Amino acid sequence: MGSKTRSLLIALALGAIAAVIGSALLLLPNDSIPLVHRVTDLQTHFAAVDNAQKLGFGTPWYDNSDNKTDKIVVIPIDELSFGSKISELHQYPYPRRVYGTLLKKLKAAGAIVAIFDIDFIEPSNPVDDQLFLEGIKAMPTILAFPLDTTTNGNIGIELPYKPFYEAAKGIGSSTVDEPGNVMIGQPMEIKTAGTGRDANQTYYALAAAGVQYYLGKKLDLASLPKDDDGRFLVLAPTRNVLQKTTDQGGVIEEHTPTFTSQFLSFSDAYSEPVKDLHDVVNGAMVYIGNTAQAQGDLVQTARTPNYPGLFANARMAQQLLSGWYIKPAPTWFDLILIFALPLLIALSFNFLKTTLAIAISLLGTVVYAYANFALFVKALVWVDAIHVGLAMILATLFVGLYRVLVEAAQRRMVTNLFGMHVSPAIVNDILSADDPRSELALKGKKVKATIFYSDIRGFTAMSETMTPEAIYAQLNEYFEEMCAIIFQYGGYVDKFIGDCVMAVFSAPYQTPDDAKNAVLAAVAQQKKIKELSEKWKAEGKREFTVGMGINTGDVVMGNLGATSRMNYTVIGDNVNLAARLYNVAKAGEIIISDYSYQEVKDLVVAEEREPVMVKGKKDPISIYNIIDIKEGVLLPTDGAHPVAAHHA
Repeated sequence: MGSKTRSLLIALALGAIAAVIGSALLLLPNDSIPLVHRVTDLQTHFAAVDNAQKLGFGTPWYDNSDNKTDKIVVIPIDELSFGSKISELHQYPYPRRVYGTLLKKLKAAGAIVAIFDIDFIEPSNPVDDQLFLEGIKAMPTILAFPLDTTTNGNIGIELPYKPFYEAAKGIGSSTVDEPGNVMIGQPMEIKTAGTGRDANQTYYALAAAGVQYYLGKKLDLASLPKDDDGRFLVLAPTRNVLQKTTDQGGVIEEHTPTFTSQFLSFSDAYSEPVKDLHDVVNGAMVYIGNTAQAQGDLVQTARTPNYPGLFANARMAQQLLSGWYIKPAPTWFDLILIFALPLLIALSFNFLKTTLAIAISLLGTVVYAYANFALFVKALVWVDAIHVGLAMILATLFVGLYRVLVEAAQRRMVTNLFGMHVSPAIVNDILSADDPRSELALKGKKVKATIFYSDIRGFTAMSETMTPEAIYAQLNEYFEEMCAIIFQYGGYVDKFIGDCVMAVFSAPYQTPDDAKNAVLAAVAQQKKIKELSEKWKAEGKREFTVGMGINTGDVVMGNLGATSRMNYTVIGDNVNLAARLYNVAKAGEIIISDYSYQEVKDLVVAEEREPVMVKGKKDPISIYNIIDIKEGVLLPTDGAHPVAAHHA
């Protein structure tokens, strides 16, 4: 697999991870984590409505003050009603005869239907109930009922008190859905289960029941735009708060709906002459309910906290009359966007420079959000914004960070390739000098060092039966493991000579333990070679053994070569002696000179061999074969660096 293909696949994988995070948050239950669920997304869209002018969208037509609805009148039981001169209105709940009196007045004033956002489930004072019943019979009335859940977990209803229910023109559900503690709408049709109480029945929401009676026909509620849970979404209005003076002279704040031109406090409607009431309610549908904050019939909408539930129901009725519908995109469409756009961002990084790709991706996220909010403000089409946007930002972050790291690694790789002729320790030493340029001078110094050589036995014969690719693959695997061990014990790899490795312990800093570290490294290498041989045998590859030689003594160390090409290395008789010893070593042996043995004899188990003659030496050199490390010897842990530790 090429590097470009690998980079592309990784970028796409990171984009997919960003998409998974965004989709997981989108699919969270709405009552789980605040600020990240789908209801929050709807709230951000209404925030765009509130800032439509600043965003350049103009005034939304559904928020325009000219779009009042004369067909809907709201009569709230508010603080002003409790503070009126009428004593029977001072305490809630009101005697039901009060509602009966109001209903008769509404009939006389020309109202079409009265819709109560108040539950009348149980009987009360028989006289009051009778007067209320007379009012229901006189004035076409829609009564509210709450939903409940049966013992089987199915939807059930609590019907109004039977005489009221039988006399009413219809009933409607006053129960609203509040996922995430936000009232976003409710189903316009409620179908009960096929078994149990109220089986196979279709009921309506309070708004739908009132509008259908008002229009004298059933609405095609099944075709209304709904979210995936079947909710008709309320077009959350703003809230007007007016200061009014009660009959007792107190000042109160009164909530008024922004979407109706007719609004009358319950106490005023109850006390006004029919003639005056006629001017307000004639030909209208009238919604009656509680808006006083003390009574707690308040909800939080996607736009406004502490909003009277009565207003929300009346607002949905206005939407049904006017055809103002929020059109939510299905979840599957949002999920497509959550995956498609981050993957597109990930793809762009493979065709653009990283900084340009990041800039374009972030700009694309802003453009998407702006177009998304414009679509909602202008056409009430709700497509997810925050989860798609979050996935796009995460994709930009993940892929951008990956590309930055990869590019940095590529730069380091070029630097490392250039500096492969010297060890990292030497590079660090040069860079840490006050004048790094002076460290590059062609000069050497006499130091005591331990020289290590290793050579594969029978490599030439083995290579004749292998393909070049197989030879290089196996050698590279072998060299990788050997170099790692050398570095671990504080040495540096001076050079590779075919299948031979030359290492020095240790440069540029000498330590008293150089010989010990070299021997420990050699023993560790032989053990690793046995592990590799078992692995290669299982893989059907050729096995091989290695002979090693070690010598300790004075050498000349420094940069050697020309100004255009230098190599930091060691030269001298003791280097040649180490080279002679690895030729003496048989397969799997570690042959060390007497000079090295004197420094490690307390560390190793060794056997003395016949002395060898070396060119340039008069007398034979005593040599030893390292069998193993003595028991109880404390070895460096993985990753330890004896030279660095000693130098520190």
